Amino acid sequence: MTFNNSVLDILYLMYRRLRYVLFSDSSPVVASIKITQRCNLHCAHCTWVNKVTHDLPLDSWKNIIDIIYKRGCFVVFVEGGEPTLRKDLAEIVKHIKNKGMVCVLFTNGTRKLPDFDLDAIWISIDGTEKSHDNIRGKGTYRRIMDTLRDYPDKNTYSITTLSKVNAAEIEAMCRELSSTSLKGLIFNFMYPYQDVSQLTLSKEERISCARQVLDLKQKYPKIVSSDSYLRAVGQPDKLCYPWLLLLVTADGTITHGCTVEPAEKPNCEACDMMCGLEATLGFELDRASVHFWNLFNILTSFNIDHLPDWALRLSSIRHKQIM
Repeated sequence: MTFNNSVLDILYLMYRRLRYVLFSDSSPVVASIKITQRCNLHCAHCTWVNKVTHDLPLDSWKNIIDIIYKRGCFVVFVEGGEPTLRKDLAEIVKHIKNKGMVCVLFTNGTRKLPDFDLDAIWISIDGTEKSHDNIRGKGTYRRIMDTLRDYPDKNTYSITTLSKVNAAEIEAMCRELSSTSLKGLIFNFMYPYQDVSQLTLSKEERISCARQVLDLKQKYPKIVSSDSYLRAVGQPDKLCYPWLLLLVTADGTITHGCTVEPAEKPNCEACDMMCGLEATLGFELDRASVHFWNLFNILTSFNIDHLPDWALRLSSIRHKQIM
């Protein structure tokens, strides 16, 4: 079964929701694959920098992608390390796309962007120039700006991980990045991994930052993080289905569930990462979150605005959560 047909993405999602309600089917929907741990940067907040392993060969990744597909995923995020360091990146992406799955690339934006078929490219930008360079290395911000000028037509988005280093610069970032060729700005919150916990924001600080981003959306319409996600940050009743996610680390280890688990035991109360929350909201057919996912060619065959609010409330499967 493929999912790139103009109708099948929403039909497949509804099929998966029905299986969840009737049979408690908790197989994954979204996969993140770390195709390399090699990186041309040494970022201050990266917990993976000390978990370097040798790259798996192309055939191994093709087999892993086949497994991901068979387990039910229809969206794949390709990340690293820095995935553009792999000379066979085009072959990996081609294998994903041949399965009919959506493919989004994570990159630090300091290298040439690939010319092949991608649904979106997310570029890590973690502050204004000074703060970004403090986190990712001197000169990296300028290199990203050069990249954006070189590829104005790419479906590129910034993803900013908010921490103590850059939380005071949210509006300055929005002002600077809104003038670039980026199609949108995405905000995320740093998870307090043990080796970077001193950089993470408290719950109160995360809530304050999320509210600020929410308030800035009218002034800076390129902010695309969903209102629903931003309102959920720091809340005790926030909804997260970790079983929607599947993570493959660079050594080929497959983890179904929370993406923190391969690194350390997760602390759900301290986590406001958008990966789990936006995925859950999208699976719940939250209107704002579905609009967010539409930007990356996900559920684009489905115009959620054709459904009234009462129908969306009735369709909620929140009461059925099993994890």
